[in-house]
Amino acid sequence: MPWETTVRTAMRATGWAALRALPARRHVAVHGWPDSEGNSLETLRALCRRYPGDVVWLLNDEGYQPPAHVAADLTRVRRLRKDSSAGWRAAVTAEALFFTHGLYTAVQPPEDRLVVNLWHGDGPKKVRDTQLIRSTVAVAGTRLWGSARSERFDLPADAIAVVGNPRIDELLEPAPTAALEALDLDPDRPLVLWLPTYRSASGPRHREWDDAHALSEADTVAGLVDAARDAGERLGVQVLLKPHPLDADRFDRLGIPVATSAQLDAAGVTLYQLLGHASGVISDVSSVWTDFLSLDRPVAFYVPDLEEMKERRGFNVDHLERLLPGPRIVAPADLTRFLAGVASADPSLRPSAFPGFAEIGPATAGGASDRLLDWLDDFQVRRGRRPLFVRAAAQEPGAVPASSQG
Repeated sequence: MPWETTVRTAMRATGWAALRALPARRHVAVHGWPDSEGNSLETLRALCRRYPGDVVWLLNDEGYQPPAHVAADLTRVRRLRKDSSAGWRAAVTAEALFFTHGLYTAVQPPEDRLVVNLWHGDGPKKVRDTQLIRSTVAVAGTRLWGSARSERFDLPADAIAVVGNPRIDELLEPAPTAALEALDLDPDRPLVLWLPTYRSASGPRHREWDDAHALSEADTVAGLVDAARDAGERLGVQVLLKPHPLDADRFDRLGIPVATSAQLDAAGVTLYQLLGHASGVISDVSSVWTDFLSLDRPVAFYVPDLEEMKERRGFNVDHLERLLPGPRIVAPADLTRFLAGVASADPSLRPSAFPGFAEIGPATAGGASDRLLDWLDDFQVRRGRRPLFVRAAAQEPGAVPASSQG
């Protein structure tokens, strides 16, 4: 057995035993990867508003600083390194624990703990290794992919919170002008974000894997870059490519503006704030566009390697081509038409005009983190346990928001 596998197995066994040997304390803990991951940040903000006890943030990098608008809401958060002894103890004794990518406590939890798998998005890519991740509850951002969470994470259907990913709350907090200018963007020109998923990934603990050949080497990509540049000159539309945090590809050599996660952090803006400002998105099988559907703004799909990804990675839907709620980009002329439609606010490009939109069933933009905490309190009551989160004064106790009913 490889050394890394041995260590992970030992940590999981230790976490399982500690959850049962140590009593739950009046605190909650949150861990996201990376530290800037939107679901974890928005969950932290909601917990600071609504959880009366201690809120612990388990960080990969203790020096990470979130954007100012997030930091202003996290003044009472206690920051601990995830891999420190204090962080481990805070995780295994939390009465409620939230994570996005699994943790040493992602084992079968005991009855007196609420372990919430926030996950990191919905989408058509087949997910690997979920049988190793256990929780009390899993969160989903859409009806379509929420319906698959039960089997994928070995949970009963009533333990799936189809409330929307917490990070969509930031879609209604668009990027400030200063942040846009720091990224060399013109606040007054329509912005289209190109958000490809990774093909070759470079992940934590030096893990690497491939789902397809590098997108930057696709035969048609140079023509798309030329079309994007032309659209900028003729139509005033600016296209910005934001790579996935795991992506090992080099897009800077394409000659198109690129903004990395580090550059967004330096500009003091989150990806979802940038999405909130965007007039449209170009994507593929990424989970980000499923969140962007909440705004019903145009999405186009550039997937030149669709068959390769279907063969190597696999999809969790059999009819992806029919499901996509937007036009497919195959040639530069397709991109030109899409960008012209974005510039003219063509209503036929709205995702809700495509049949796949209703089948996917995206959540309503805004309020997702509060819907999640409300759902969790109702879940607690259903299983005979006390609610944990203080509800807004205007909300009727025990009410389940209509948008959270799966």
